[in-house]
Amino acid sequence: ILEDERFYTAFEACGKLFQFKRIPFGVTNGVASFQRIIDFIIEKENLKNTFAYIDDVTICGKDLAEHEINLNKFMDAAKKYRLTINENKSKFRLTNIKLLGCEIAHGTLKPDPDRMKSLLDMPLPKDKKSLKRALGMFSHYSKWIPRFSYKIKPFSNISNFPLGSQAEEHFENLKKEISRSTMTVVDLSMPMTVETDASEHAIGATLGQEGRPVAFYSRTLSPSEKRHPSVEKEAYAIVESIRKWRHFLLGRHFTLITDQESVSYVFNQRHTCKIKNDKIMRWRLELSCFSYTIIHRPGKANVVADGLSRVCGSTHSAGQLLQLHKDLCHPGIRRFFHFIKSKNLPFSIDEVRKAIFSCKECRELKPLFFKPSNEPLIKATKPMERLSLDFKGPLPSCSRNKYLLTMVDEYSRFPFAYPCPDVSSQSVIRGLLEVFSIFGLPSLVHTDRGKGFMSKELSEFLHKKGVAISHSTPYNPSGNGQIEKYNGVIWKTVQLALKTNGADISSWESVLHDALHSIRSLLCTSTNETPHERMFRHDRKTTNGVSLPTWLTTPGPVLVKRHVRTSKSDPLVDEAELMEVNPHYAH
Repeated sequence: ILEDERFYTAFEACGKLFQFKRIPFGVTNGVASFQRIIDFIIEKENLKNTFAYIDDVTICGKDLAEHEINLNKFMDAAKKYRLTINENKSKFRLTNIKLLGCEIAHGTLKPDPDRMKSLLDMPLPKDKKSLKRALGMFSHYSKWIPRFSYKIKPFSNISNFPLGSQAEEHFENLKKEISRSTMTVVDLSMPMTVETDASEHAIGATLGQEGRPVAFYSRTLSPSEKRHPSVEKEAYAIVESIRKWRHFLLGRHFTLITDQESVSYVFNQRHTCKIKNDKIMRWRLELSCFSYTIIHRPGKANVVADGLSRVCGSTHSAGQLLQLHKDLCHPGIRRFFHFIKSKNLPFSIDEVRKAIFSCKECRELKPLFFKPSNEPLIKATKPMERLSLDFKGPLPSCSRNKYLLTMVDEYSRFPFAYPCPDVSSQSVIRGLLEVFSIFGLPSLVHTDRGKGFMSKELSEFLHKKGVAISHSTPYNPSGNGQIEKYNGVIWKTVQLALKTNGADISSWESVLHDALHSIRSLLCTSTNETPHERMFRHDRKTTNGVSLPTWLTTPGPVLVKRHVRTSKSDPLVDEAELMEVNPHYAH
């Protein structure tokens, strides 16, 4: 613990005050702080095959040689950051481990056998309280049991004790099934299959890879859901299972299997049928962001062949598109596609959308936005007419600058950002002088009611320059909504750039200019122009996309889209030989 923060852990004993030098047990955020430090070390040292859960660190490798290399890397990092390792509690060169109540061995996952003893020795419930306790323990292991909701139904309405012979038999069978259950560990490089089913009382699903189960899901239907027709129950089973495994399925193509033919037709993305059921239509729209092939189990074999033919459509250029997306600081779909079109790069909107959906950093850090209510706005009619200001911070920083003074020209959406040590009026004036000296004076400056913006010093400065100033109403951030939004856009772009480069969040000043350059160069969806083009009426030269990438200009084999396909089984791409490139068309 830092020396100036140790007093927070002070306690009294024997009439004296003591304080901890290290994180003690029982501190509210002690566990989170410890986990954050371990995660920082793993990320900073790029320990890709090292995983930590608080003080349990697991280091793995495909073989003994790789394991030794990864272990030595972690030991070097531990020595560098002065981590203490308890040799008596450490185990090395294991082929199976027990972690978080599970045993992982040879690509399989099953409950810890040591914990199964208490489950197998559990006596029959003698009252409702002990029955609920037993069902709670069973629910903890539900992911290992297919059709779990259906199997515990005999216990849901029991009111008479002791249990009858049939209920007793069900109870013992559940315990044995849990003790024998085994699942395959998820391999993200292999194709996935989701198999769903629904009955009168419950819905269930299985996530599998190459015929082996990876996870199970089931849920009892509520009284109102039980009254739904069978088509809606089957459709609901599909929607709920995909919601459950969204983190596995989003951005990957998978196969969806159902035994309801009408549902397989409704959710088939190749069919544009009109659906009169509003509920199913909403579900279909919800699944539109997933890439899947739906199969009716007793259907024709050509459906499977058509699903397999889609695999040919993936090319090696997908990784290059994702890298270009990262180099541009992770723009959205419309802005990224506008950049692609402006540089004549051979990518479709679908490929752009798929690349962004598969971006790990975007899924982790980008928020979901909702359309605001239609309220009248005061709009600027020319560049540098209205300038909005705000502060972002305090921010973690390795320098004295812990705040970010942000500005945006309301007409062009051209952003400015200046690191500041504080939120005083002096910092605001320094930032405004930078902008005024290059871009001239605006007609009006609009701010919130922060202390640095409400000062007499700032008002006198702007009055001397002939610039009016206005403030939003108290406790109403939407009154300065444009700069509030750009605060989030700028900081999110900075975070994504840092995460892509593997840099620490405290070094945000090093990527700030790249983030601003990206925002100014890419399309603003509300104006349908780039901020630079709207401000200066000409395109901005960028380091990315001024010419065709090297992977498109290097002679050799490339994949070219086929525009003519005689049947569904034809591949989507052909291999061609790139002989030369005319640089004239590269801009």
